[in-house]
Amino acid sequence: MRSYPLRSSFRSLLLLLSCALVGLGFARSASAQEDRENATPTNYYVWGSTVSSISSVVNQGYRITSLKYRGTNLLGSSMFDATLVRNTGSYARTWWWYVNSSVSSISSRLSTNNARLVELEPYVENGTLKYAAVMIRNTGSHAKSWWWYVNSSVSSISSRINSNNGRLVDVDSYTVNGTTYYSCIMIRNTGSDARSWWWYVNSTVSTISSRINSNNARLYSLDRRSTGRFDCIMIRDPSPKQWHWWVGVPTSQLVSRLENYGERAIDLMSYVVSGTRYYAVLTINNKNALTTDVGNRMRSTTNGTVGCWLERVNGSNLADLNGNAVFEPASTIKVLHHVHAMRQVRFLGINLTTPITVYSGYNGSCPLDTGPFSEQLQASLRRMMENSDNARTQAVARRFGTSAINSTAASLGMSSTSLNHRIGCGSPALANPNELTLRDLHVLYEAVANGYLGSYRNTFYDLMLQNLSGIGISAVIDSEGASLNLSSQTIASFKNFTLAAHKGGSYTLNSAEHRSAFGWVSLPFISNDVIVPREYTFGAFVNDATNGTNANNAIYQQAIPTLLRAEIRAAMQSWTNSLAGSQSFGAGCGSPVYRQDLQNLPRIGTNVSYRARNGNPSTLAVIGFGFSSTIWNGTALPASMRGFGSESGCFAYNDIVVPVAHVSDSIGTATHSLTIPNDPSFVGTEFLSQWYSFGRSAFRTSNSQRTIIGL
Repeated sequence: MRSYPLRSSFRSLLLLLSCALVGLGFARSASAQEDRENATPTNYYVWGSTVSSISSVVNQGYRITSLKYRGTNLLGSSMFDATLVRNTGSYARTWWWYVNSSVSSISSRLSTNNARLVELEPYVENGTLKYAAVMIRNTGSHAKSWWWYVNSSVSSISSRINSNNGRLVDVDSYTVNGTTYYSCIMIRNTGSDARSWWWYVNSTVSTISSRINSNNARLYSLDRRSTGRFDCIMIRDPSPKQWHWWVGVPTSQLVSRLENYGERAIDLMSYVVSGTRYYAVLTINNKNALTTDVGNRMRSTTNGTVGCWLERVNGSNLADLNGNAVFEPASTIKVLHHVHAMRQVRFLGINLTTPITVYSGYNGSCPLDTGPFSEQLQASLRRMMENSDNARTQAVARRFGTSAINSTAASLGMSSTSLNHRIGCGSPALANPNELTLRDLHVLYEAVANGYLGSYRNTFYDLMLQNLSGIGISAVIDSEGASLNLSSQTIASFKNFTLAAHKGGSYTLNSAEHRSAFGWVSLPFISNDVIVPREYTFGAFVNDATNGTNANNAIYQQAIPTLLRAEIRAAMQSWTNSLAGSQSFGAGCGSPVYRQDLQNLPRIGTNVSYRARNGNPSTLAVIGFGFSSTIWNGTALPASMRGFGSESGCFAYNDIVVPVAHVSDSIGTATHSLTIPNDPSFVGTEFLSQWYSFGRSAFRTSNSQRTIIGL
C-alpha cells in the first residue's frame, strides 16, 4: 500500500482531487439494511488497538463496521478504534479492509474487488496523509449507486450531493498544513435508501442535540475533531430504533455502558484529555423487543446498573441484558450453597435430618462464630432459602467448605461465579465481593430442572420461597386471565398449577444499593387437553444504585412481571374446561423419601390410581383428599407435622376432607384407585391428595398431588 509525503507541489494537486470514483452498483428496492440501520441482535466487539490485534478479532469471524485512527503507540505502530460485528446472517458481507493506503491504491482495490466503501478514515501520520478503508462487494442486495470524495470543501460536497441526488453515509474532516479538508462517501438517496437527512460540521454537542430534536432524527455518523467539536450525519429513521450517543465515556465504562443499554456501537472514537482516554460513541439497539422493553423499564426506575434474564429450560433464550456481567448477588448466591448441600444429600449419604452446627452470634447482619447450637440440615436450608438467614448460610458453608461449594459451581459450568466472603458481612463484601452472573444462575437452575439432584428436585424447590405474589406473577395471572375472559375458577386453577422457586438478595455497601432475584417457574400449558408444563429460568439485578426501594421496584414491579407476562398469557390462552392433568408439589420426608405419583390421566369415566412408595412396610397408610393448599382448619399450609408425631421434615401440604385407609405392602407401597364418574359436570373439578405412612414410633408424609378432571 503506497503512501506519499505532502510536498507543497503535490498539495496543490490534492486540492483539485475533489472526487475519485463512482460505484457501478444500482440501488434496489430489496436492498439489504446498512449496518448503521440494522438493529438485529448480533455479537459485536469494540476494539482499540493495533492493526494486528484488530486482525485477530477479524480472524474470529468478525467484520469491521467503523474504523477511527487514534495515533501511534510507543513502538510507532498505528492504532485504531474499531467496531465489529459477527459476519453472519443479515450482517454477512464479502468485505476487505486496508490501512496506510493512498487514494490510488484504494481506487485500485475497489476496482479489483468490485466493491464500494462503507468507511473511509483519513489521517496524517509522520507528516503523511494516509487512508484507512473498509469496503464491501457491491453486488446483489448490497449493490448501490455510490460515490466517494477526498480533499473536498463543504461547498463542493454540497454540490456533489445535489448533482448526484446523494445522501452522505460517512464524512470526516482532517487538517493538512493548516487547512481543513473533508472526505465523504455518499449513496443515491432513492428507493429503499431514500431518507430525510442532514449533515453538520464543526458542531458542538449542544448544537447537535438541538438539531436531533428539531429534525426528529437520530445520528447516523459521528466524528470528533481534536477541538472537541463534531462532524455528523443524521437521518429520520423510517422505522425508529432505540439509540444513544455519549461523549466523555471513560475506557473502564465503555463496555458496561453498551451492555447496560443493550446496544452496540456503530461509531467509536477515543481521545485523550489531561492524560486520560475517553470515548465518544454512537449506538444502536442490539436486543430483542422483550429485552429492550425490560431494560427501559428498569433504567426508568433505578439509576443503577441493570440486567435481566428469561430462558426456557432446554429451549431458547427470550431475554438477556447484561447476562454475562458479574454483579454483587448478595443473598441470591445462597442457591449455590443450597444446591451443593442437596447434591451431597443425593450422593454422599448425608441425610436431610443430619445435624449441623449453627452459631447464634451476630454483629449487625454479619454472623459470628459464637453461641453454637445443633439443627437438622433441612431446617437450616429452609431458613437460609426462605428467611435468607445468614447464620444458617454460614453453617452450611462451614459444614461443607467454601472451596467445595465453589467447586460445585465450576463443575456445573458456572464459569463466572465465586463465593469469596461470609455473606452478611459488609467489610469483607467490599474487600472481596462475591461474583455471579445471570447466565450462571440459569445454568444452575436448568441443571436442577434436568435432574441434577435426582429425586430430591422437589425437595430443593420445597425448601425455597415459592409464592407467586412476592415476585409479581400472581397479579400478572389475574390481569391476563381477566383480559382473556377466563372464569375466576379457571384463573385460580391456573395459579394452582403454576409452580415457582426463587431467591432474592439485598446489600447496602458504602451507600451503594445492590438488589437481585432469580428463580425457576413452571407454567401449565395445555396440549390436547393435557397439561404439559413449560419451565423457565428468570431473574434480574440492580447494582450500584443510590435508592434501594427503586432498585427493588425495578426488579419486582418491572423486570420479572414483564419478562413473564407474554409466556403467562400464552399459557392461559391454551386453557379450556376440558383439560386433564396432575401436578406434584411439596416434598415427602423420610429416607428414602416417601413419594406419591399418579397413574393414568384424570378423565371422566376412567380409573385413576394414586400410588405411594417408600413408606413403612405392612402398616397403615392413609391418603387424604382435600381442596386447599393454603389452610387446614385455620392452620396455614404447608404445616410441619413434627408436633403431631411425624418424622423430621414432614409437612402437610393440603387439607383432608376425605381420608381413605389402606395397608402398605412389604416394601411400603400403597395404592388407591379412584373411579371418576362419566359425568361432564365433573370436568374442571380440582382436588388434592397426600399420603401418610404410619410406623411404630412416627409417621411420614408424601408430596402432594394436584388433580384436575378433564374429558
